[in-house]
Amino acid sequence: MSSRKYLSALGAGAMLLGGPSAVGAPAASAAPAAAPASPPPVVRPLISCTPENVDGYTGRTSCTNLGTVSAYRVRVTCRRTNGTLFTVYGVWRVAGYSVATCSTTGAATVWSVGTDY
Repeated sequence: MSSRKYLSALGAGAMLLGGPSAVGAPAASAAPAAAPASPPPVVRPLISCTPENVDGYTGRTSCTNLGTVSAYRVRVTCRRTNGTLFTVYGVWRVAGYSVATCSTTGAATVWSVGTDY
């Protein structure tokens, strides 16, 4: 067998036995040791707010599961009798209700109630 045919046969055999690393290529190093498992992330429940229209003139909200939120307040969009809209805000709270009133005389009613945090 000629040397060329011998090397070709040797290469083919090496490929069958272990790929290119079997023929003169350095062996691949072992994979590094796996890092220790980290603890699972802390899952905090999402903030849960309940905005509501109390009586047509007043809006309020209360929130639970604040997590990283430090405070919340109610945002009430009011509608005057002529149709124009304006917004009033309640005080910032960390517990209980934040309340805002559109009108005490009936000049404006609650259009929508939301929460800022």
